[in-house]
Amino acid sequence: MAHIFIQHDVADYEAWRPVFDADKPAREAAGAVDVAVLRDADNPNSIWIVVEADPSIVEPMMSDPERGAQMQAGGVLGPPKVWVA
Repeated sequence: MAHIFIQHDVADYEAWRPVFDADKPAREAAGAVDVAVLRDADNPNSIWIVVEADPSIVEPMMSDPERGAQMQAGGVLGPPKVWVA
């Protein structure tokens, strides 16, 4: 297991959060064990997601067209930045 850090900006956190929460079954099915959502103190629309999971799940999840549609529906601004530790 590793920690996966995902950062992206959203147009409106309050609109984004329900879309993110609705995706919980897909994250669990992919093997995401522990998920934390953090917001930048200076910019609450800058989101950090920290996931404990096998790093091999990152590429399939990020390249899934359904995920892209969900991100767009949630108001994600641009592609996410991803780090694995």
